[in-house]
Amino acid sequence: MGDMVKEIKSKFANHDDFFIEEELIYKTEIFVMGFGTLIDLTKSNLYVRQMAESSTSLKELFINLSDQIDVNFEQIINALLKGKLVIVSEKDKRNAIVDPVSRNLTRSIAEPQSESPLQSSVDAFVEDMNTNIGLIRKRMNTARMCHCSYEVGELEHRKLSMLYIKGKASDALIKEVKRQIKKIDTDIDTVEDLNKYFGERRFSLVSHVFQTELPNEATSLLKRNRIVLFLDNYPFALVFPQTLWDMFSLASDRNYPSIIAYAIRTLRGIGAIVNVLLPALYVSVISVNPEALKIDLALFVSESRQGIPFPALIETVIMVVLVDLILEAIVRLPKSVGPTITMVGGIILGQAMVEAKLVSTLLVIVITAIVISGSVVAGVQNSLYIRLLRYPILILASIYGILGMFIGFLITIVYLASLKSNGIPYTSFHINRKGDVE
Repeated sequence: MGDMVKEIKSKFANHDDFFIEEELIYKTEIFVMGFGTLIDLTKSNLYVRQMAESSTSLKELFINLSDQIDVNFEQIINALLKGKLVIVSEKDKRNAIVDPVSRNLTRSIAEPQSESPLQSSVDAFVEDMNTNIGLIRKRMNTARMCHCSYEVGELEHRKLSMLYIKGKASDALIKEVKRQIKKIDTDIDTVEDLNKYFGERRFSLVSHVFQTELPNEATSLLKRNRIVLFLDNYPFALVFPQTLWDMFSLASDRNYPSIIAYAIRTLRGIGAIVNVLLPALYVSVISVNPEALKIDLALFVSESRQGIPFPALIETVIMVVLVDLILEAIVRLPKSVGPTITMVGGIILGQAMVEAKLVSTLLVIVITAIVISGSVVAGVQNSLYIRLLRYPILILASIYGILGMFIGFLITIVYLASLKSNGIPYTSFHINRKGDVE
């Protein structure tokens, strides 16, 4: 065993899935090596032997197997870590990096899990980045769609791809995103790790990127002058930049008549406003501004709260936090348990709290309304940050009443309007080709 093979074996001494197989081809001893968890060794060896039968010498075999021949030690190590098969001949001082028969470590294309498309294709992105790009190219077979590949990270070199349509996305935006990607010098383990390189919103509730697992949605956003990013081993497209309109407008809406599509989007907007303001409105008219109600309605509300030991703010916060906990539990628990938790938390617990006079029946109606309204917007991350926005408005409403509610809502609008991604405001409705916003 030669020096290079010994050095490689020493490098991976603590890796039990690393193999070095000794083969005899053309009466020459060669070493075949790789990771058994990434490579199908039997089929890869069979492929090498079949190529050997059609070659006349070891040199010709290496040329037929690969275009990466006689590379340095560092390149060999990187290739092995990426799941390549390496063949080394110590006698001739030659080596080759070969694309092996890989183990099938990716799932097939299936239906989306976090989004439910209507009147649209039901395939979804998977963990394999090349498959995801293929799903986009299948829908958009144009030479104007450009694809740039990168490797980012410090310890883990993770693949990242950027797609855009030439002539659609702004040249200035493309150059800036490329510059920001090249600046990445840390490992990208999460979307937030990538997100912090795209602007100054480190502690913002709103992400720079819109995540979708639907190829149709990503294709539509590409046509609307956006950039789409793919991270290897992450089954979502990251659309940059994200705007407020993305949570109300879906590509599948265009399958309906225009009036119906606009009505659906209007309902989503109403749902977002209801989700943010309804708990604050309840607290303000109960505890601060009861005079805003009609006499009959005020008497009804007063009767519904008879015997309730908590102030309106505490009562509302308890119920809102409890509902958020239930929603989070439903997401994390297995699907076989999720419906049970919904029934126990949403029906049994709610009914028990009303009968025990811990909360009013009117508040239960309010909570039901915000649960439903919080699910109408597009994107799971958008639903989450809308749920968080209602807490500061709720606090202001408990102090200043209806005036505090409107002040909180105005501050929220100003905050969202102040957010930008590479100079593009978050509250934009359209991004044109020159990078300006209309």
